[in-house]
Amino acid sequence: MSERCEICGNNIRGPSDTVEIDGGLFRVCSQCSKLGKTVKIPQKTQFPSKNMYKSEPINRIYEDDDFELRIDFNKAIKSAREKKGISQEEMGQRINEKISVIRHLETGKLKPNDILSRKLERFLKIQLLVPEEAEE
Repeated sequence: MSERCEICGNNIRGPSDTVEIDGGLFRVCSQCSKLGKTVKIPQKTQFPSKNMYKSEPINRIYEDDDFELRIDFNKAIKSAREKKGISQEEMGQRINEKISVIRHLETGKLKPNDILSRKLERFLKIQLLVPEEAEE
């Protein structure tokens, strides 16, 4: 399989060049190598592996060990949303989350991570993350 130039998209014949353009590194053909500064990088570290960009699962362990998600988080979210008088769709739009996420949160099928918990707390003016001692 032939390699393609990351600038023009043409197949690269022969060895590719690595150039720096506006702070980014690109594998380019000899024609496009004139557009940037040629850099020499050891082959192993030239480009990061694809696994490096995998995100953490949404149900990861909470970052703040002093707090944990309250047991009735789903009921609290639904109740607070209904008190505000807004639909799941409207809430999803206003906090920039998909409606399916809101539905799954309210049914308890999805536990919010730290970031989503804090976002919900601010928007709904409720407390979802509680001190560990208070949960018992």
